[in-house]
Amino acid sequence: MKVITNEQIVCYDVDDTMILWGSDYTQPGPDKVAFIDPYDNSINYLRVHTKHINLLKKYKGRKNFIIVWSAAGAKWAESVVKTLNLQPYVDVVMTKPNKYVDDLPVEEWLTSRIYLK
Repeated sequence: MKVITNEQIVCYDVDDTMILWGSDYTQPGPDKVAFIDPYDNSINYLRVHTKHINLLKKYKGRKNFIIVWSAAGAKWAESVVKTLNLQPYVDVVMTKPNKYVDDLPVEEWLTSRIYLK
C-alpha cells in the first residue's frame, strides 16, 4: 500500500480541462498538438488549455501532489502527460474515479472546483 503524506492534493481531469476537443480533431492546425490515442494509435489534433497547464506547474512549484485522471482511462491520461512533457510535474496518473463511498456528498468536502476560461 502506498501512503501519500502530502496533504495538498490537486486533481486534474484531462479532456476539456488540460486539452480541448474541437469539432475537427482529425485535422492538424497551427494551434493544435498531435496526440496519439494509446488504445487504437489514431492521431487526434487537440488544443492545449495553456492556462490550466500553467496552473498545474504553479501548483507543483508550491509542493502540491498532482494527480491527473481521465474517464478515457489511465493510458489516455498518461499519453497526454507525456505528449505535453508534464512528467516532472505529475505524481500519479490514473483512470478517473466513477464511484466513491463516503458519508458526505462530494460537494461538502471537495469545495474548490477551478476552471479557467
